[in-house]
Amino acid sequence: MIEWTRLGTRTGFKFQVRRARPADEPALARFFQHVTSEDLRFRFLTSLKQVGHDRLVAMTQVDDPQAEGFLAFEQDDGPIIAAGMLACDAKLVVGEVAISIDARYKNRGVGWELLGHITHRAREKGIRTLQSLENRSNSSAIELEKQFGFTAESYPGDAALVLVQKIL
Repeated sequence: MIEWTRLGTRTGFKFQVRRARPADEPALARFFQHVTSEDLRFRFLTSLKQVGHDRLVAMTQVDDPQAEGFLAFEQDDGPIIAAGMLACDAKLVVGEVAISIDARYKNRGVGWELLGHITHRAREKGIRTLQSLENRSNSSAIELEKQFGFTAESYPGDAALVLVQKIL
């Protein structure tokens, strides 16, 4: 049985989120075709023309207690509008979050609500610190995370990156 979580934004936009599963790989590949090239670079910290099979598999695995993929849909049977990951260390102390939004759904509060959903899940798992590694140019994500209570600092050894983190 699929477990859905219904979310709504301050703008009144409503959508639902569920865990990713292996059968979602083709839909996730289609989703990434609607993510801007700049946002793909921000999400994967490298230039990509398309998200490859190995990455898609990693985002749709359900048997790994250290990693969870989340997919957002405007309608239960509609296309994916956002995707998020929570990847944790082996001791489940530190978790890293990464979120991508379909360009057609940006600026509607989807990222904010999905970050809240993933933060809640990290707390449920006992994660103590939630982090995100951002390209310094990704000012909108860094600002959103700061508004969410994250702090930002330069990433040691790479001036192009910012470590954004929150103690849970």
